[in-house]
Amino acid sequence: MSKKIEEYINQDIDNPTYLFHGSPKKLDVLKPQQSHDSSNNRDNIANAVFLFPSFIKATAYAFKDLIKENSKDLDWNFTIPNNDELPVMIMKNVNIDKSIKGYIYVVKKDELMKKDTNSIQYKCEKSITPIDIIEIEYIDFEKYYEIK
Repeated sequence: MSKKIEEYINQDIDNPTYLFHGSPKKLDVLKPQQSHDSSNNRDNIANAVFLFPSFIKATAYAFKDLIKENSKDLDWNFTIPNNDELPVMIMKNVNIDKSIKGYIYVVKKDELMKKDTNSIQYKCEKSITPIDIIEIEYIDFEKYYEIK
């Protein structure tokens, strides 16, 4: 693991310098998008860029949609809690291609990024240009996930 990734992983999530966004897509700019939540959790519904102070938490979002696509013929289920406890993603009835890759977008935390009251999640309603983009592989982070 690179020194830079170790710095990101080890930052103080209660007083972060950086925030992270995970996506399966390679992007130049992170743009707000309308989100949905199957459990109607208001913290997860907004027209925003969703960010986490935890690099590890963001990895779940880098892979989730790719795993769903690979499991489209199954009755899959995903849980990604908004806290920083392990596992960061719990999956049920999924097909996993351990060679999949995703991206973590690194942004400097600023006053436009508002922390949710009941979670570690942040939201930003403006477009953001990342200061760093890191390609990650599922196999390097699978120990943080649980498959039931």
